Amino acid sequence: MANIAYTMLILLTGTIVSRATLPPWMSAVGGVLPLTHATEAVRAGSAGIDLAVVLGHVGEELAVGLFYALLAAALLKYFEWTRRRGASLDAA
Repeated sequence: MANIAYTMLILLTGTIVSRATLPPWMSAVGGVLPLTHATEAVRAGSAGIDLAVVLGHVGEELAVGLFYALLAAALLKYFEWTRRRGASLDAA
């Protein structure tokens, strides 16, 4: 399962194939995945594009990372709450 997730992440984020060549729905999915904007920042930096553009991509990547961190914390709290409510915190 991890290999499938890794392959999809690499494909959809534009790491191997440019997002411009992907179908629109794949490019849209890639826009909300981690690594997408970091890849764009590296490509922009290596192409000699202005630092402000590179930092914009880095900021977008930080925003995506923060979103996923908040989502993970909220899900952890929810799962803990449901396990406590059902009195099954220690049961697997």
